Amino acid sequence: MLKKLKDKLYFLKTGYQALFLYPQRTIDTRSSIDYDRYWRDKRGSALGNLSDWQKVRADLVLKNIDKKSLVSIGDIGCGDGSALTYLKTKLNLTRSAGYDVSRLALERAEDNGLETFLLDVRKENELERIQEADYILMFEVIEHVPHSEKLLNSAYTKTLQGVFFSIPNTGYLSHRFRLLFGKAPMQWKVFPDEHLRFWTLVDLKWWLKAQGYKNYTITCYKGIPILNRLWPNLFAAGLFVYIKKQNL
Repeated sequence: MLKKLKDKLYFLKTGYQALFLYPQRTIDTRSSIDYDRYWRDKRGSALGNLSDWQKVRADLVLKNIDKKSLVSIGDIGCGDGSALTYLKTKLNLTRSAGYDVSRLALERAEDNGLETFLLDVRKENELERIQEADYILMFEVIEHVPHSEKLLNSAYTKTLQGVFFSIPNTGYLSHRFRLLFGKAPMQWKVFPDEHLRFWTLVDLKWWLKAQGYKNYTITCYKGIPILNRLWPNLFAAGLFVYIKKQNL
């Protein structure tokens, strides 16, 4: 009972912040985003622990993968490796490789026994360093780069079975309310240039088809329960995509 009350209070608090507030910090114009700081501020003492959002996304991966098969997974933007570590306990993995630009996050991923690679997907010339795997994950990554199409294509090219990725739903209710009150959607924690690309559910469907992807599924998750299934473009906070490999 107490936990449910705490969850509701947390939901109200974060909802109020999402609607009306800006992050309480001074913007340093001398530099862009520091992803070590990003992970420290975002997860703090919880760095290395699987969050509820990460678990939901990892469980969606499990729904689409045969748990009895031997598979390899590459996780681009793995952060502290929490999601990939969780998947290792559920799947028969021949290899699990995590890629990230934050050394701090990768050190925590290595503590969990993951193979890691320092990779900055914001630089197009580094995309060729992505290694082949049965499945490639990109959770909350493609919105951080201007060349999202090239990043997705690079991941799709290097995967044997399929690509999983997730993005925020910019059509979510709180973002619409911010616009109503004269503020742009708040989708950054440390520095305003964290998110460079934005999609609603309608945008996402068009965007995938425009690139020639056909064999995909979209799952809308989080947000306001029940309503996120009835009207996902408005009431679902996140969008999860699985593109099964086929010839474009």
